Amino acid sequence: MNRLQIIAIGVLHFLLIAAAQIFIFNNIRFLGYINPMIYVWFILMLPYKTPYWALLLLSFAMGLCIDVFTFGQGFHTATLTFIGFLRPFILKFYTGNRDITVWQRPTSSDMGFMQFTFYITILIFIHHLLFFTLDILRFTELIPFIIRLILSSVTTIIVIIICDLLFMKHKKD
Repeated sequence: MNRLQIIAIGVLHFLLIAAAQIFIFNNIRFLGYINPMIYVWFILMLPYKTPYWALLLLSFAMGLCIDVFTFGQGFHTATLTFIGFLRPFILKFYTGNRDITVWQRPTSSDMGFMQFTFYITILIFIHHLLFFTLDILRFTELIPFIIRLILSSVTTIIVIIICDLLFMKHKKD
């Protein structure tokens, strides 16, 4: 694939994930506690060697897109930009000094299922913790906060693992 095709696929991923979040996943509010935030997947699946400036810019753009179309208060933008900031450090921990090609993406097939699950769990939990802290920000609602954090994180992780297994290319054994 040439560079233009890869950029076109990236734009398509951005648009599809943003649309899925805005039109489908934002309408899932089971008992007021479960709110899958799959837009985080866009940042998690970017190629390993995405330049740091591009990672931060894309994180900001996706968060802003979600905030604009959901009339948010900037929480999505702030939290996703922070995840973009942390991502290279977390990936470095899981990849070490492996030889990685330019356009290679972190998938369950590439990293191994357990490492991939740990990678997304850490970043999703941090994202949700920060998001719900900004959103709720009241100590009187500590129990609902913890329930929302755990249920939304687990649901988001499950949905992203399913999306990874369904939509990402996997190595043939």
